[in-house]
Amino acid sequence: MRDNSFSFYLVNAGLNSIAKRFNQQKTCMKGQVSVELLIIIGIGVGIISLYIIYSYNALYSYKVNNDVSLVKSSLEKIAETANDVAFQGEPAKQKINICFPLILKNCSIVNKTLSCYLNNGKEIHQDSKINLNGTLPGSGCWDLVLEAKNGFVNITIS
Repeated sequence: MRDNSFSFYLVNAGLNSIAKRFNQQKTCMKGQVSVELLIIIGIGVGIISLYIIYSYNALYSYKVNNDVSLVKSSLEKIAETANDVAFQGEPAKQKINICFPLILKNCSIVNKTLSCYLNNGKEIHQDSKINLNGTLPGSGCWDLVLEAKNGFVNITIS
């Protein structure tokens, strides 16, 4: 009898140790699944972050190029209008509307050259066929009056 109870005890103890090992493996598997899930989520967040950074850089580059284009077209418009007014002669006046972007630092007129400086360090120049006099406004949309004088065109903000 003792042999049977002892063998039963050994079998029971063996089953208990097997059950404990199975539960430990189950716990380890749950931990492994959690780690794998975190890795997958981390990779997903990394990919999305790279996409967001690329998109931001593309949009910023587009905005800067658009602002430079806006300044160039405004300066070209002023120069062309000044040439037209000068061609018409002294009593001629013309009113134009121009817009400068917010990244404009300052603009100046020196003889026949219109110059604008942007906050990012870029300089934009436009030459006219006639001498220019006056001041250019800062950022925003403005009405300018270009008036022909003797040998030059005067630019004023209206």
